[in-house]
Amino acid sequence: MFRILPALVLLLCLSPRSSEAFVFRKIVYCSPIEGVVHWQGKPLANVLVTRQLHSGGFDSGKFTDSTTTSGAGQFKFAVVQERRLFSPDLLSANPRVSQFLIVRHQEFDYLVWSFDKLNFNLGSEAVGGTLKIDCDLSTFEPGSDLRVVRCKNNGVRQYE
Repeated sequence: MFRILPALVLLLCLSPRSSEAFVFRKIVYCSPIEGVVHWQGKPLANVLVTRQLHSGGFDSGKFTDSTTTSGAGQFKFAVVQERRLFSPDLLSANPRVSQFLIVRHQEFDYLVWSFDKLNFNLGSEAVGGTLKIDCDLSTFEPGSDLRVVRCKNNGVRQYE
């Protein structure tokens, strides 16, 4: 056991990555998000915006947080991250974090963003790192229980 320890220390020292990166990996489940919600150009104030993240890295498989829009219809979510000794996808082939943003307005839920993040890198969901969304709820696509809105955004996946 004690003969292996010096070899392990030497290996860590010669590693091109920092020892922090080698031992504790930063896991980013969701990069920062900023947005504005309006109805035909009129800002919607005090509207509930909920972020849902689904990943095996969470104890229950799900993380949820919410915020409300400002008087100008703006909202923000901070990055969701942690440092781990092992990544949550240790036994799977690929990491996966399913991300959803849902806006609640006048008794209806509007899905304004969904994305399957396939890595744990900061800023990989959007061009420029922070996801920026401009959402006109009046352009929703009627559905049964959930109205889908194709919002303007700087995400890496764009709708056709």
